[in-house]
Amino acid sequence: MEDFFKPGKAKKPSLTESFIGSILSKHYGLRMCSCQELNSYDDFNFRVKAEFTGTNEHLKELSCHGYVFKVLNSLDSQNPEVIDAQHEMMSRVYECGILTPRVVPTLTGNLFLTMNLLLEGSENADTADSDCPFIVRLFEYVPGEVLESVPLTLGLCYKVGVMAGRVDTALKGFRHPGFHGYQRKWHLDLLPLLKNLLHVIEENDDSQMISDVIKTFQSRVLDQWNDLSQGMIHGDLNEGNLLVTKAAHDDTWNDDHNVSAILDYGDSAYQPYVFEVATAMTYMSILSDNISPQTASGYVLAGYLTQNDLSDREIDLLKVCVCARIAQSLVIGAYSFHVDPSNDYTLTTAKKGWPRLRQLWKMDTEELVREWRDIGSLCREKLAAV
Repeated sequence: MEDFFKPGKAKKPSLTESFIGSILSKHYGLRMCSCQELNSYDDFNFRVKAEFTGTNEHLKELSCHGYVFKVLNSLDSQNPEVIDAQHEMMSRVYECGILTPRVVPTLTGNLFLTMNLLLEGSENADTADSDCPFIVRLFEYVPGEVLESVPLTLGLCYKVGVMAGRVDTALKGFRHPGFHGYQRKWHLDLLPLLKNLLHVIEENDDSQMISDVIKTFQSRVLDQWNDLSQGMIHGDLNEGNLLVTKAAHDDTWNDDHNVSAILDYGDSAYQPYVFEVATAMTYMSILSDNISPQTASGYVLAGYLTQNDLSDREIDLLKVCVCARIAQSLVIGAYSFHVDPSNDYTLTTAKKGWPRLRQLWKMDTEELVREWRDIGSLCREKLAAV
C-alpha cells in the first residue's frame, strides 16, 4: 500500500538539455533555444523556448511565451487513457472561457509520446531501452505569476473561490471513460489509506490528531457519500496551480490581481463539489499570513457560492473537509520526504500546515460556519453596492 503514495515508482529519468532538444526537434518540429527546470511534486517540468521550423503541420503558430515540456512520473504514465481524458477536460474548460494550458500535437498529430527513458545516472539516454515508460507532453506556456508569489488579500481569496466555482460549472455533464476507476493519492476520498503512513509523523499528538481527522472524515463525509452533490472537479486548486495577472483600476475589490488561469489537471476526478472548494479553502488558509485562516477560507467559499450551489449540510461539512485536505498534504509530504530526502519541495505545506491544522481542528464547527456565512453576507452587500 505504501507504494501507492511514493512519488513515482521509478527513479528520476535522465533528462539532459540536449535530450529534451532532440525530442522537440524529432517529434515536434521545434528548435530549442533555452531550457529551465520548474518546481514539481513528482513530475518533471521544464520551460523551454523554441523556434518554429515549419515542419509540424499540426502546429499553426509558435507560442510567443514558450512551452512547458512535461515528463509524467512513471506511476501515472501507466494510465494513458486518463491522459486522454484530462486533455478533453482541459479543452472543455478552455472552451468555456477559462484560460488553461493547451497541449501541443506532435508531428503525427498525437497529444503525447510514450518513451522508455534511462534512469538518472545512465550515460546515453538517447538510446534508452529500459522497462521504465514515461509519458512526455508539450504544453503552451501560460503567462502570469503563480498566486503564491503575490500578497494574499481578501479580494484574491474571493476570486479564487469564483474560479473554483466556474471550473466546476464548466465541467457539469462532462464524462469520459478514462476517469472510471481512476485513483490518485491526492483524491480526498482515499484519506483513510493514510492510516498506514502515520509512522512518518514524529510527534505523537500530531499523529493522534491526524487519526482523529481521518475517523471524523470517514463517518461524517465518506459514510454519507451518496448525499453529496458530485461532478468532475479540478481537485488541486492550490497556490501553485493558479495564475494571477494585474487587475484593472476599477476592480470591484480594489485588489491588485485577478485569477487568470488554472494549471495542472493531474488530480481531476469525479468527486463531491465540496472537495473542490475545501481544497481551495485549504491552500488559501495555509498561504494567509495577515489574514486569519477562517477569514481567508470564508472569502473563498463566498466566491465559490456565486457560481455553484452547496447545500447547508455540505457547508457544515467544510471544516472537516478542509482539515482532511491539510492532513492529507502533511502526511503525503512527510512520507514523500521520508522516501526521497533530496526533494524538500514535498515539505512545502509543512511549515504553515501544522499550525493551521491544529488551529482549525480545535475550532467549534457551528461558530466557524456562522463566521463563513457572515462573510458571505458581507460579500453580497459589497457586490450589490457596486
